[in-house]
Amino acid sequence: MHSVLTKDMEANFRWHVDQPILHTLTIKDLFEETVLNQHIARLMSDFGSPTRAHAASMTAKRLGYGAALTIYARIKHEVLINPIDCRFMTVAEESTKASWLPIYSFPVKTEGVYQNTVDWITKDLYTKSLVPLVELLAREKGISRVVLFENIFTYMKWIFITKLQDTSTFQQLINTPASEFGVKKQHPLAIYQSEQNDLRKTCCLSYQTTGAVKPCSTCPL
Repeated sequence: MHSVLTKDMEANFRWHVDQPILHTLTIKDLFEETVLNQHIARLMSDFGSPTRAHAASMTAKRLGYGAALTIYARIKHEVLINPIDCRFMTVAEESTKASWLPIYSFPVKTEGVYQNTVDWITKDLYTKSLVPLVELLAREKGISRVVLFENIFTYMKWIFITKLQDTSTFQQLINTPASEFGVKKQHPLAIYQSEQNDLRKTCCLSYQTTGAVKPCSTCPL
């Protein structure tokens, strides 16, 4: 099971292969204020982030991609994953133009209590991991929860619609009350969903990255 998963993840995603690692951290690490501040400082000094707000936004995008990989592995390969153990690894080949593009890994189990997928995403992935991290990142001046959650939503839609072709589960998540995700007001998925086009509702600030040539193709600006 693990060998099939590993081959799939290595072939189709930014999954950890045997590469030289400069730096590594987990979602759990980012809950530590000192670690989070050091991480944001690294993005500003080494990876082209001009401001803390930009660094926070790029972090949310990388969190979104990591979350998408955990969803894919869980649904496609039926493994058990604890989201907070998702690991981000910076590799030696990365440059300032990359705006921090880590590779990923996370431990998987094949035995244990298997939650309903929607419950796992809302309670384990969002309520326990993504929502509290968005709250921490949103403390930075110049970035909002709306942008941060859309950074994650972009990858949620991509993994369900493009990679898994699982519109049913995605629609269930859209229809699930915001409170189930651990948020009080704006739904972290439904407010961004549009059948008309793929344009974002907010700008992720990626165009501000040092060395950026042009804005994202889906940027509303």
